[in-house]
Amino acid sequence: MPLIPKKTFALIRSINCHFLSQVKRNTAYLYDAIRLFTALTKPFATCQTLDTSAGRVEHRRIELFINDAPLPKGWPDIQRLIRVTRWGTRQGKYYEKISLYVTSNPINCPNKIAKMIRQHWHIENGLHWIKDVLLREDSITINQHNSATNIGMLNSLILNVLRMAGLKPNKDTFARFANKVNELIKLFQYNPIK
Repeated sequence: MPLIPKKTFALIRSINCHFLSQVKRNTAYLYDAIRLFTALTKPFATCQTLDTSAGRVEHRRIELFINDAPLPKGWPDIQRLIRVTRWGTRQGKYYEKISLYVTSNPINCPNKIAKMIRQHWHIENGLHWIKDVLLREDSITINQHNSATNIGMLNSLILNVLRMAGLKPNKDTFARFANKVNELIKLFQYNPIK
């Protein structure tokens, strides 16, 4: 089965847009090639940030590399390799983690890359986490593509309706509307902004 990210990257570039994507271990050859290259090569640009929010102290070092790595075939237009090292304390415990990213944008500013990665996590935590954990999208076993797409669209619709009604899409909100169809329908009624 071909890897979907390759096709996705090619599609993004075909419409003259850029991608920034985390490389995970499930793309083993790509991940290993980038990990080795970034371990043995000096970055051309680096920045470091400090985050002391949410009960943690987290340092982040963002390192940019021009893509001269011997990457596996079929990964189009990767211009920059990015290594992000995070370390600090969370709930009194020390941790350290390295994440790898690729981008088609020949960007030279690690601060901009750091901001884009943080924005990604804002989306991940604000939408995907809710869909994965609260709505359990990842555990739904649907064999038909259209059905899975429809469930995803309905979940997104519900999340947007809740937000437009001024409600936070969390466990308490879902419990409030569980089995209360009439109350839920009221959220869909048109109320023009005055």
